[in-house]
Amino acid sequence: MEGLMYLDLSLCRRIKELPESFGKLKKLVHLDLSKCSALENISKFMWSLMDLQYLDLSGCRRIKELPESFGKLKKLVHLDLSNCSASENILKFMWRLTDLQYLGLSGCEGIKELPESFGRLKKLVHLDLSNCSALENISKFMWSVTDLQYLNLSGCYRIGWLPESLDGFTSLKYLNLHGCLRYGENDSLMDRISALSNLEHLDLSWNDYIISLPESFCNLRKLHTLDLSYCKYIKKIPENMGRNDSLKTLYLKGCHRLREEPVPHPSTSFVSLPRFQVRVGDGESSSNLVCLKDTNPQRLEIVWLENVKSAEEAQSIKLMEKNKLQALELSWTVGAERFVDDKVLLEKLVPPKSLHGLAIMGYNGVSLPTWVGQQNSVTLTSMEHLQELSGMSTAYSELSINYCPKLRMRPLLPRAVRSLRIRRSDNVLSSWGECTMSSTGASSSSSSSSSGLTTAVGLMVGYSELPMQQWRLLRHLSGLDYLNIESCSDLTVSPDIIPHLSSVTHLKIRTCNISSLPHWVMDLTGLQKLEIEGCRGIRSLPEGIQKLTKLQRLEIDGCPDLNKWCESEENKMKLAHIKDKVLSGPATLSCLSILLFYGCSFLFSQY
Repeated sequence: MEGLMYLDLSLCRRIKELPESFGKLKKLVHLDLSKCSALENISKFMWSLMDLQYLDLSGCRRIKELPESFGKLKKLVHLDLSNCSASENILKFMWRLTDLQYLGLSGCEGIKELPESFGRLKKLVHLDLSNCSALENISKFMWSVTDLQYLNLSGCYRIGWLPESLDGFTSLKYLNLHGCLRYGENDSLMDRISALSNLEHLDLSWNDYIISLPESFCNLRKLHTLDLSYCKYIKKIPENMGRNDSLKTLYLKGCHRLREEPVPHPSTSFVSLPRFQVRVGDGESSSNLVCLKDTNPQRLEIVWLENVKSAEEAQSIKLMEKNKLQALELSWTVGAERFVDDKVLLEKLVPPKSLHGLAIMGYNGVSLPTWVGQQNSVTLTSMEHLQELSGMSTAYSELSINYCPKLRMRPLLPRAVRSLRIRRSDNVLSSWGECTMSSTGASSSSSSSSSGLTTAVGLMVGYSELPMQQWRLLRHLSGLDYLNIESCSDLTVSPDIIPHLSSVTHLKIRTCNISSLPHWVMDLTGLQKLEIEGCRGIRSLPEGIQKLTKLQRLEIDGCPDLNKWCESEENKMKLAHIKDKVLSGPATLSCLSILLFYGCSFLFSQY
């Protein structure tokens, strides 16, 4: 196939070597060998591919160096060596690739230094050195690569100082310094960054030594994205940053010491992410929600949705088109007045298919739009009026229901849930599967109907005022492996429930006001791990503990009387079959004098 120009062999994990006859493919322009993890040698033919422009060797972990003939690929424009087991040897002849524009070295953990000869790559535009964890020095060549537009140094935490020549990168548009700044570098480096007049995207996240940003940052007139996430000691951002016409997205998650966020000027449209606060100015006919239109984050939290003035505003942000979005939180303030009905608004906020997790708080409607029940992972919190969840998916990875006191689980229950959490939502516990459809179409309340079973790996129930024997949910679960019961006072069950718990291997009982371990625990013959935490009323374990022959680990915390029982010589014999025993003292909160909750509104809203 001597006329072949494009060849993709990516993910061919069993190819160890390419034959010498590959050298006959002299017209080859594009060669993709990415993730050929067994490939060791490409030296036999590379020298003859004189027209090659694109070469991807990313993930070829057995390639440790490139041959001298590699330098003959004069037309090579794109070279990706990411996640190769590369050392400096792989860079030896790279200086000869004078037309190279894209170079990916991400995750090449063996590279400690870039050679001075790198300065000859005058046409280099894109350089990715992210997660080169051994890299210590890049200053020898940086001053001469003046056309560079993309530089990623995220995770290069051994780099001592960034070169003085950094401010000479007048063409630089993307700079990522995630987690790689050192103590004492802040002021001088920030001034050098301020001189990068073409910078559009700047990532300074996870740098503890950034205390403030200088006023000179306002000179970055083309900057549209600034990421300061988890710069946990930053206290000040220039107020005039909010007047920057180009700034669209500011990430401030985890900046808990920041005294005041920049306030957007009316003429600008920048937004602070991932937490976006919907606001309405005096006399304005619309909210600032429309500012999200041009954003495409991975995580988005929209709070104060009660301030949205029309459903058209929600539709205008085109949430469904944000294909990078993976996690979405939507929140109304409980009890606040609305301009738009909650359900009407939520129907306009359909997320993209890329979404992995959805959380909704403070929703005021009786029912939810169908699209909510079709998500993979859903958390519903503080919905006092919610009565039904329709259009449920056949499978969830996680379903969490917190303080939804009127919610009842109707027919068409999910068939599989990896993790199910129910807090302060007793109707969910008591109504699950109460009305299933028979083969004739008639409703039936039979608890033995196998058609109503939901497979669940983990179940957490918290703050229930119902006796456990009224948890109809338990009769409709199968395959339960992990059961966590928290702050429930009546754990008595009827005999017909016990078989539904037979698959449990891990049981945790936490802060329950009970005087003894429930008798049904002794029927869990497959139990391998038992945790008892904060149940101060329990003073002993029942005699039947010896019947739990598969029990390998017992953890007791915050139960002083039970600890004493376990530590007596007589009772140690009863627990001799348990391999690991962890007995902790009473909860340490008793000696706490000050407890601060900063920015934890979501924590309290669940309870």
